[in-house]
Amino acid sequence: MPKNEEEFDWSAVTARCLAYLCLKNSEYADAQLLEQSKFLMRFGLPEMDRAELIGSTLGSMRVLASLAKKKKGVSRNGKVKRH
Repeated sequence: MPKNEEEFDWSAVTARCLAYLCLKNSEYADAQLLEQSKFLMRFGLPEMDRAELIGSTLGSMRVLASLAKKKKGVSRNGKVKRH
């Protein structure tokens, strides 16, 4: 943490840069946004940083995550839909 206004903590910037380089040189470089976010989560990046690195917003990433959790064939109250 900076002690005064003239000092700046570059470790967070370095961590984001390294995470971005790892993502772009991994098998997840062309993956969907949610998969890329999960990959970056393994590096310990906060949600906001993950969203910014992959060119998205925090709200968008949360919506994608909630949609991925929903199972097909199950209604909102948890009962199985019968056809």
